[in-house]
Amino acid sequence: MRYFRQCFLISYIVFLLFVASALTVSAEDDLERQFRILFISSYGFSNDAVPQQLEGFEKGIEGVNVDISYEFMDADKYYGGLDIQNFDKFIRYKIFSIRNYDLIVVADDPALRYAINNRSELFPDTPLVFLGVNNMTEAVTAAAMRNATGISESLDFEGNYALMKKLFPTRNRINVIVDSSVAGQGDYVEFMKFRDNHPEISSRVINTSYYTANGIKEVLGNLGKDDIILFLDFSIDGQKRAYSLQHASDFISNYAPNVPIFRLTSANIEHGVFGGISYSYYEAGRIAGDVAKRILSGVPANSIPLVSSRVTTPFFEQSRMDRFGIGYKELPKESVVINEHDNFAKFYRENTLLSNLVIVIIVLMIIIILLLNRVNSQSRKTIRTDFLTQMPNRKSMMENINQAILANQEFGLIMLDVDYFKDINDTYGHKVGDEIIVGVAERLKKLSDKRVVFARLGGDEFCGIFTSPSKEMAKKICTDILKSTKAPFKTSEGEITLTVSIGCAIYPLDTTDPNKLMECADSALYVTKENGRNGYTLYSSMNKT
Repeated sequence: MRYFRQCFLISYIVFLLFVASALTVSAEDDLERQFRILFISSYGFSNDAVPQQLEGFEKGIEGVNVDISYEFMDADKYYGGLDIQNFDKFIRYKIFSIRNYDLIVVADDPALRYAINNRSELFPDTPLVFLGVNNMTEAVTAAAMRNATGISESLDFEGNYALMKKLFPTRNRINVIVDSSVAGQGDYVEFMKFRDNHPEISSRVINTSYYTANGIKEVLGNLGKDDIILFLDFSIDGQKRAYSLQHASDFISNYAPNVPIFRLTSANIEHGVFGGISYSYYEAGRIAGDVAKRILSGVPANSIPLVSSRVTTPFFEQSRMDRFGIGYKELPKESVVINEHDNFAKFYRENTLLSNLVIVIIVLMIIIILLLNRVNSQSRKTIRTDFLTQMPNRKSMMENINQAILANQEFGLIMLDVDYFKDINDTYGHKVGDEIIVGVAERLKKLSDKRVVFARLGGDEFCGIFTSPSKEMAKKICTDILKSTKAPFKTSEGEITLTVSIGCAIYPLDTTDPNKLMECADSALYVTKENGRNGYTLYSSMNKT
């Protein structure tokens, strides 16, 4: 019976070791594996938002080994029934050919709708991350799906409305430009939610999908001094003509040159657009990349909440600010001004008193910088100094070693520690132990010169580095250390006699790899200990057979 128990116990232990080994291998494989991501963008690179989204996403997922397949729907140009069918055929071919995507990422509303409509068939169990979704209702619905989360495109209507009233108090009618695209209708829904909370607002919606180009020109041409334009979407007109963001911006500003144009997204805030507190496509992409990284590292997508907070930066364009007489001080804090004037010299010429004040401030800043430099120098010295002994520490020694290696310089290393130091601590206490360490350090400092420097590595371990090395020099230094530490050490518990053990190695005499020199010196130290301590060993004299 006892024999049976022993056999069972041995078998069980072997089984556990096998499982642990398998799990370790699995974990290592998981860390080293390459993840495959399918990124479906609603638009293409001609849409100014797309490069910013992709750049941000790749920044957010930095550090993860990923293979990203980018597919573009070009929904702002091709979003008819046949277009969707052709795109669907291609995606199905790709998915069913590869079949092992670890994550699906979709950007903007058309791609999200496609993913929702086809997820159960194409990638039912694959985590889904979405970004840039204008329609908040659809974003909330998508985030509620199994294994899905994302970032909604939350436009700051409130902040921009407050800014309109502050900068243009006499302009009391908001003209909202949208189209009938998926994104446009999403923005329209969110604007109407905002509008319902402000019955005092006078507004009208200009849906470019219902007008010919001439009709849009006429509407814009009739705007006057009471109007402000809120440019949300204009990718198509009633004649099915497509407009890039740049083309649409130029179109609006050309036919309404005296009306401030606010835009709530950061893509292409130029071409006649005044600016606004703008949604940042780059930052949204970066957040999505970070979410993707967390999911790939094992965090369930359902545990990551929908990001609906506003991801914004105030952007404005200098020439439009000049046109409407708006100064930088009137803008929100942290505003970014595109094409800002270089007027530093003019500012100083027109403000002599302030210029003198600035000179005084600069002088004070120079003094502060010098003081800070002194403090930083002291700080750098502190982090390279052992607190107990006030001699160089491990960090300082490793820097000396690395400098010698980089300079391809010959050098030697000495490793030493106090024999039976633990017994001293146990017998006399840590206070006396510290006194011994300080005493050894003081004697090593006296041996230091231009050719040899000592440092405390920690505990009772010390290290020395010497240049222009030779066996004779190494022997002399080791002998000097033994002589120096031979005399009794004065402590609070009386005089204590001790010995030290030393190991020494020289580059390139003992090894052609300078990075292994400390290991060689350490090996020599342990030979000294094995031979009874209280002495030194040169690595070159060891029996290495």
